[in-house]
Amino acid sequence: MENEILRRPLGRRRFLGLSGSIAAAGAVGAACGYGAGKNVYEAGTATALASGPTQAPPAQSTPAAAAGARPKASGKLATVRDASLAPADTNPNKTLVIEVKDAVVEVAAGVQMSTWTFDGHVPGNVVHVRQGDTINFTLRNNGTMGHSIDFHAAETPWNINYKTILPGQELKFVWKANFPGTFVYHCGTAPVLQHIGNGMYGAIVVDPATPFAPAREYWLEQSEFYLKAASPSGWEGDLTRMQAVTPDFVVFNGAANQYQQQPLAAAVGERIRLYVTNIGPTLFSAFHVIGAIFDKVYVDGNPANVLRGVSTYTIPPGGGATFELVIPEAGQYPFVTHAFAYTGLGAVGLIEVK
Repeated sequence: MENEILRRPLGRRRFLGLSGSIAAAGAVGAACGYGAGKNVYEAGTATALASGPTQAPPAQSTPAAAAGARPKASGKLATVRDASLAPADTNPNKTLVIEVKDAVVEVAAGVQMSTWTFDGHVPGNVVHVRQGDTINFTLRNNGTMGHSIDFHAAETPWNINYKTILPGQELKFVWKANFPGTFVYHCGTAPVLQHIGNGMYGAIVVDPATPFAPAREYWLEQSEFYLKAASPSGWEGDLTRMQAVTPDFVVFNGAANQYQQQPLAAAVGERIRLYVTNIGPTLFSAFHVIGAIFDKVYVDGNPANVLRGVSTYTIPPGGGATFELVIPEAGQYPFVTHAFAYTGLGAVGLIEVK
């Protein structure tokens, strides 16, 4: 019997506590060499770009944006995305349904963006399966334009199963998770740069047939946002800035600095496993945890590809890796992309070890 719970709902977890937030932000700012609240947003040229906002207008006003101001974070995020990775279901025959939806999402504190999404989230829900699982997949297009799907974990003909479908249509195919690893999925409709830049991506974790040792597990997906003024949503994707590679924000799990606001938790001496993907669409990620060394890095998340004693590891756009580390002392340990021109745009969070 097919299992409907493959797609783990990873809706944003509401941030409730305020204690430690200011200290966390200050610690990261000091560690990364930039002051809290410093303006690091860059101006750019706008160009026409289709989108389909379907939710209420944001807090940030369109007139201010239209006057030429660049977007910048202000205050706190309304919610923080849960980065915990839930275990994969044990049923080897799984059903996965992904729905295309237009939505307005918060990409930095107080900054709302009209996006094209999978299941209403940016990134989409994490797909977590096991090596050898069969996935019975359906893509439903409830958006306002043509979209498609590209699973980096699948082996399937591009011209048949990765084709664009129009609004109101659906596409079905079956694929098998033959290789373990940490992968991305995304919309493959041209121009792919525009569809990824507007939020159409997610992560896939395929557990190896011989499981990893128990650990505290988190998923992190790095991405970039390129914005221009829009109405009524305030901001939308800017293809011109995407082509020029002048991002407004570089983030983990869809929102700038959210894991400063609510750090990832771990215990002293506990094994931590981070499933990290980089969807880009253009920048490389130089993934690093300040104050720690990776005991193991599994290239592409495959246990056959293991590196040991690594400080910083480069993940290309469209790539992924699995990182393991054990932290021996209590404290705060920032994780960043070590490309510091982009770290200050939001690609920084904290692991808090107690």
